[in-house]
Formats: sequence, structure tokens, C-alpha cells
Amino acid sequence: MFSTTTLLVILSTFVGTINVAHSFLQQANQLKTFYSNNEKRATVVSLSAALAKEDLIRLTKEYITNPSPDYWSDDFIFRGPVIGPLVKKDIIDTLTSVSKDLNTAFPDYEMNAFGFTADDPIEPNRVWYFIRPRGTFLGPFKHPTMGMIEPTGAKYIGPPEARSVIWNDEGKIKYQSVGYVTDRFTGDTTGGRGAVFGQYAVMGQEIDANVGSVGTIFLQRLTGLLPEGMVPLSFSKKEDLPAWWTDERMGAEK
Repeated sequence: MFSTTTLLVILSTFVGTINVAHSFLQQANQLKTFYSNNEKRATVVSLSAALAKEDLIRLTKEYITNPSPDYWSDDFIFRGPVIGPLVKKDIIDTLTSVSKDLNTAFPDYEMNAFGFTADDPIEPNRVWYFIRPRGTFLGPFKHPTMGMIEPTGAKYIGPPEARSVIWNDEGKIKYQSVGYVTDRFTGDTTGGRGAVFGQYAVMGQEIDANVGSVGTIFLQRLTGLLPEGMVPLSFSKKEDLPAWWTDERMGAEK
């Protein structure tokens, strides 16, 4: 149905999404959690909140300003609407391959984070916030399979997006969520795409970022048929997922 070259071009667009994790890598907090599976959904239940709300918010702000992968826990999970679950080692591999190139392509990138809150009544150690990212496609981007994409000066205006982080009792980030667009009608230039899917769209690499997309699910599954390391993973292998993660849905599956 698809040539190998076509599969590589499409699948490699998923590389960008994971890079957004580079924005969330540092600080500390304390949390005891257990997770139960309810109709294939991972339910998070906090047993205690060891830090004050003010400390949680302060630490999270520091963390997204000064990123470092050292602050992910060993059982860390990254999840977006159509990417993930991804374990720590898989995200680090992806960051190594694409983050520098995206920084070159969008040198004036601004996250514009706001609305930090630790008022979650169910998960008191979870910090929620929004972003409204902006930038300009000013530098060349080294695409993993298509070669160099030359800058066009196109404006990157991302839609409002909700994100969150959860801290464990060792001062590591155990879970993070990104890419959940809250309003598609604010005049963005990404076709309503959140996270780095939006940056890819501005560079002319548009893919279906909708949950349940048959095409996206199909292409994500094909990743496993390619030689290891050729294309960054859309989700980690089930055997690599930590025991606390019980949700069975992978990638864009509904």
C-alpha cells in the first residue's frame, strides 16, 4: 500500500511531538499514587500531598524554565493525545535526535505558559497549566528522512493547550501530559494541532493528529516493522511499560 520511503516520511513526523517533552524536565515534589484500570483508562488516585500548593507551582515553573532529563523518574511515562505511552529511555533517544534541530528551526520559540494550578481535588500533587506557543520558522530543519527543510519565515501560532505534570515522593516527575488543545478557534496557524505537531504543520509536514484516526493508528503500528532506531517510536513496547501504567490504549487508539 505504501512504499518504504513514504512510510518513513510520514512516520518520522511523529518525531516532533516527543520533543515537547524537553520543555518539562526539572524540579521536585512528593506524591504517593496508585493507578487502577477502569474501562481501559488509567485512574490516578493520590494518597497524600506532601508539598504546599505554592511550592508545587513554584517548582513546576522552575522546571519548565530549566529542563533536564535527570528529573524524570525511572518509571516515567509521557503521554499526549496520539503519542505515547513512552518510557524514559525512548523519550531521551528522541530528544537527542530532534530537539537541537527544532531549536534551530524556531529560534524565537516562546511557550507562554500561564494559569498554573495545584487545585486538582483528586490529584493534589498534579500541577496543571496552559500554554499559547509562538515562534517563527527562521532556520533550516533537518528532517529525519526528507533531508533539509528550508525556512519560510512562516509564523507559528499555536492554539491554547493544556499540560500537566505529576511528581513522585523522590522528587522526580513520574508522569506528564501534553498536547491537549482547549480551543481550536483562536486563529492558530497549525490547523488546530497542539504540541510539536503544530510546529511540524508550520513547516509543511501536516498529519492527522486526531485521536482515533485510522490512518494514524495504522502508520504507528507499522513503526514496529522498521529496523530499530530508524524512526522514533510513537509508543513504547508493552513489555517496557512500568507496572503502574494500566491503560491498554497505544498511540492514537481511542
